[in-house]
Amino acid sequence: MQCSFDFTGPRWLQNMKWKQVADYLEQGGDTIILPCGQTEQHGPHLPMGTDTYAAMAMADSLAERVDALIAPPIWVGWAPRMQAFPGSMTLRASTLEKLLIDCLEVLAYQGFKRIYVLNGHRRENLPPIEIACAKVRYKTNAWIAILDPSYFGMKAQVALRNGNANLLSHAAGIETANMLYVVPELVHEDLFEDTPEEKQLNVDQYVMKDKALLYDTPAEFRQLRGEKGVRGTVTWGTAERGKSYHEAVVTGMEAFIREHSNRPAELNTNACIV
Repeated sequence: MQCSFDFTGPRWLQNMKWKQVADYLEQGGDTIILPCGQTEQHGPHLPMGTDTYAAMAMADSLAERVDALIAPPIWVGWAPRMQAFPGSMTLRASTLEKLLIDCLEVLAYQGFKRIYVLNGHRRENLPPIEIACAKVRYKTNAWIAILDPSYFGMKAQVALRNGNANLLSHAAGIETANMLYVVPELVHEDLFEDTPEEKQLNVDQYVMKDKALLYDTPAEFRQLRGEKGVRGTVTWGTAERGKSYHEAVVTGMEAFIREHSNRPAELNTNACIV
């Protein structure tokens, strides 16, 4: 598969030998990134793994900059409304929470003091991720934070969009550009088609155009997104714009990690997962 990132690289746990991980920890390394994404429809032109590929690519770039390791990605998140489209997966929110708790606790137990969950699935993943991170942080005293692309490099992101909020829709311009940069082989440019702005209610008070929190039913979501599952300006997407978006987000995340790199984090755990 053609890809701009090396997911077989030496910082990914699944590619490492256990002694390499031990050496990293013994030499003072203490940071690991856990990409958490989703497998769901992204229109006729993008792969269903878009959210996970995005999180993996950001983790890959970020790990090099901050000397971190990367945990195996979580490919399925919380997305009940996506059941409206065949192939789309979802866990129960409680299942995702428990899965994350186990992953985070075992990493803390093994000596990772600073753990970053990099969310590629935007707002739907956030509630269970927040609960899991809070529980494990309180229990282990590890420094655990959530990195969500929507909240980093915002000034650069806004400049890149040039006021076009229709690029933010599901599988629209931003996600299309990002996938053209990350996994171009999985993008079908011949199926690009712009559609009117989605009529879905605005759903996240922290993002520019949003005002409330509301979860559509699968039936409502299917109706709002149309038969192709996408609303928005798709043809804006280019690999160059995807690279600019990626760089803006990763640079913002890097700044956050460096800002907190000296924060005390003495692990408070001596029990393994059973």
